[in-house]
Amino acid sequence: MALEEELFEIELDSIERTLNDRMGDAVYDVEFDCTRGDCIAHVLVSIDVEVVTTLEIVPFAMSQLHRAFVALAEQTKAWKIEPG
Repeated sequence: MALEEELFEIELDSIERTLNDRMGDAVYDVEFDCTRGDCIAHVLVSIDVEVVTTLEIVPFAMSQLHRAFVALAEQTKAWKIEPG
C-alpha cells in the first residue's frame, strides 16, 4: 500500500465554548473528523479556556490530538494482524 493511501484526512469540524462539569469550568470543545478509506474517527478534544489564548486553541488541540493518537497506537500495537 502506498504511503498516500495510508494517510488520514484530518479536518477541523467545530470549535465550541461550553461548560464542562468534568473539567471544572468553561472549555473549548474542538472536534476533528479523521478519515482513511473505510476508517472514520470523530475526536473531541476539550481544553480549559484558562490554558490557551484564542489564537492557540487549534494548535493546542492539534497537539492534544497527536498525543492521544500516539498513546492509542502504542496501546493497540499488539492488535495488529496482517492479512493472510
